[in-house]
Amino acid sequence: MSDERSPADGSIDVRDLLSEQSRRRFLASLGAVGAAGVAGCGGDGGSGDGDGGSGGDGSDDSDGGYGGSTDAQSDDASTGTAGSGRTLTANITQRLGTVDPAKGTDYVQAMALVNLYDPLVFPDSEGTIQPNLASDWSVSEDNTTYTFTLREGVTFHSGNELTAEDVKFTVERFMDIGQGYASLLTGVLSKENITVEDERTVTFELDEPYSPFVPIMVLVFIMDKQLVMDNLADGEYGDRGDYGQEYINDNDAGSGAYALEEFTRGSGIVFSKFDDYFKEFPEGSFDTVDVQIITENSTVQSLMNSDELDMTGQYQNERTYSAIEEMDHARVDKIPTFGLLYFKINTQKPPTDDPAVREAMAWGFDYEQVVTEIMPDMQRAQGPLPPTWGSHKEDVMQPSYDPERAKRVLEDAGYSEGEITIQNTFTSSYGFQERIGLLFQENMAEIGIDVELNPQTWGTITELATSPEDTPHTNQVFYVPTYPSADSMFYNQFHSEAASTWMSMEHLENDEVDSLIEEARATPDPDARAEIYRELQSVLAGLYCDMHIYHTVKKIGFQNDVEGLTLRPAQGFEYTFRDLHHTG
Repeated sequence: MSDERSPADGSIDVRDLLSEQSRRRFLASLGAVGAAGVAGCGGDGGSGDGDGGSGGDGSDDSDGGYGGSTDAQSDDASTGTAGSGRTLTANITQRLGTVDPAKGTDYVQAMALVNLYDPLVFPDSEGTIQPNLASDWSVSEDNTTYTFTLREGVTFHSGNELTAEDVKFTVERFMDIGQGYASLLTGVLSKENITVEDERTVTFELDEPYSPFVPIMVLVFIMDKQLVMDNLADGEYGDRGDYGQEYINDNDAGSGAYALEEFTRGSGIVFSKFDDYFKEFPEGSFDTVDVQIITENSTVQSLMNSDELDMTGQYQNERTYSAIEEMDHARVDKIPTFGLLYFKINTQKPPTDDPAVREAMAWGFDYEQVVTEIMPDMQRAQGPLPPTWGSHKEDVMQPSYDPERAKRVLEDAGYSEGEITIQNTFTSSYGFQERIGLLFQENMAEIGIDVELNPQTWGTITELATSPEDTPHTNQVFYVPTYPSADSMFYNQFHSEAASTWMSMEHLENDEVDSLIEEARATPDPDARAEIYRELQSVLAGLYCDMHIYHTVKKIGFQNDVEGLTLRPAQGFEYTFRDLHHTG
């Protein structure tokens, strides 16, 4: 088993469909519901680790890391399209800001991109990187040159055939626009070092060994160069104009299993099946997928009860999930994910810049009450990395509720009761976050720390995160990795160069942490890299820069006759609609 490969998380199921007439009734029933969505990043998503290193020949590692053979996926055969003629209806609670592959970052944008486009490689449910548009790849002995061979017979929705020029163009566009996840390649890859060897071969020569490179490539969705170049507007990119941004804002240039049929940012998105897709669809697959923004839990509950909604979003309230579980024709699936709810502690702002204060807080909180009374479906955390990751350190130090120990830590540090006041921030739109905040306030009062609760919108929290001075002392934040490598958990949150975002509200600037993250990035051997990550977990735990509350469990409601949803190790990839099918 890979050092960083998650165990099989299992697959989930999903669905029921509507005729065109009943689809219209469904849309009409939404009425005014579905204006603005809930602000991003306040919830649980999933990511596995699949970052096991690749051998020089690109073949499967014995630890289940990077795959490289064409038969690594059983569904890679040609296009069987046994559709059901039905429409899958689903809801999300968040506005889709963009469907541009160079810009998308949150889970709803990933939902759109993973269906409209294809990356070179794709994670399976265990976090193993598999061939996708690339049929195989190889890595040089010095672990700096990656050569991808493209699959034959892949066409874009336009009918244009996929070539290596499309791959080169896509990565150049990704890096030039410089939004989304482009920073993951900054300082590692130069555009000049992307080489088209022939029509089906493209090479990337990195500036240095970089173990997350292949996992990061799941976020680079390959675009139809000809279609983009045929739809340029004036812009700042020379003969590439605006890089097609205006066009791609409302259209797709992908090869994905579904094409864009309709897109209204404030209300939803409709996908139609691409019959010339290069992989098979399951029996009973859906010809149309209609995803609507529905923020009212009562509406979601009503539509699930009337069988007009097949699949709910992942951020419904507990009352809605409980109601769905009571329905004879519906269910709620619960899947452990790869993210955590953290109390991110500002290490640069008094008094939480004092390690003793942070240590006392960590031992003064009743974690068990959170997972038994407030969020009973969640799993108690064990350190800064969830146990679903293969590189999780099982015996990493995890504080438990010990108020007497917490008081002693403060006394030994010279603090008297009532001397410390801190501010705690959480997302105001989630009631469970408030309940956790109130428990924290109560627990801290027991050890002599006064807590001021400061609920805010997610947008305000992200603004506060940009400087240590403005960041509150403690911040209740979910973090889920965006690409299938533990690097995504550690670099974005804890490396000094990734500071001043909502992901890094610890504002941790620690040379030892930086060194371990960089060492892991430069270590091609997966077993050695896993040991570095385990050491890093112990170092982070000892710094008390976070309180690790619980390992998230994703909950999604389904009609019983919908099956096939598969949790994949990258944010939003569980919404790969090609997996879904109707069993009726």
